Amino acid sequence: MKSIIRYGFLVFAFFLSIEGAFKLKYYHDKEFYPSNLETPSEKYRAMWDDVSIKANTKSEDKQRLFLIGDSFLDAEEYGGKESYIPYFTQLTLKNDWELYNLSLAGTSINDHKKVMDQIEGQPNNIYVFSIKIHDVLKLTEVIGVNPVSSSMPSSKSFQSEVITLLSKSDLVYLLKDILHHFFMWWNHTPAPHTHLYKTLVHPSSDKLENLSTFLCDLNNKSGTLIVLVNYPYNFKYDVNELNNFKLYRHLSSISCSDLLLFQSPLIINEKESVDWRNVHPNSISMKKVFNFIQQEIEKNQ
Repeated sequence: MKSIIRYGFLVFAFFLSIEGAFKLKYYHDKEFYPSNLETPSEKYRAMWDDVSIKANTKSEDKQRLFLIGDSFLDAEEYGGKESYIPYFTQLTLKNDWELYNLSLAGTSINDHKKVMDQIEGQPNNIYVFSIKIHDVLKLTEVIGVNPVSSSMPSSKSFQSEVITLLSKSDLVYLLKDILHHFFMWWNHTPAPHTHLYKTLVHPSSDKLENLSTFLCDLNNKSGTLIVLVNYPYNFKYDVNELNNFKLYRHLSSISCSDLLLFQSPLIINEKESVDWRNVHPNSISMKKVFNFIQQEIEKNQ
């Protein structure tokens, strides 16, 4: 009995030390690091405030390109050189356009919506709006759609408290990722009960209606709108089976006049991500997607 307790304690100490190592590794990346005292949403609003007057100045001949999104547009800090910005910078320099880079890691689709609402539409504007599918269920405050009330009780159960505690563990997060990737490799679909499954395979009808209204509202702004829907790039999709995903079927059925909506597996369907866990596209896939978007922009000039 004593040996069991001793070995149990050693196993517990082993996992506790790994968890402590994770926490120390990210110590400077979180709330203790001075630059992170300002939230991504606050930084994003400040980015827009810096350029808002120039970006909204009336002009009949100046072409403006707006990049709007999160780290799926600019993941340089995650993967070294993984960023669309150099590609679009060269494009705008070559054509003597104005570039407004409104992409920032840590922001959400709701941050992007608030900035997009403040851009005054002009016929010469081009908007490249990046959406990651993980954000689809987080979209709120869409005009014309009533908010969905939660049926969850106000008091948390013991089970939810345990889940919340485990969700803060970096070690548990790593193990969950390993199991999820194994399931996707084995079954070619996200694992049930994961956020990716709820978003891609079985999103609620209310959330999909929310998304449709949001995209069509975006499309009402004067200018050319290109929406890039980013699926996780560390999972290769069976294109012939995409119709089994409810989100894909819905996005393919959206009909907003002149809306250019592209889903990333139909542009590049390779596991060209930053690494096996990081779902951001790497420089190889970014180059291919950029070339596709560039061709679409040129078609509409």
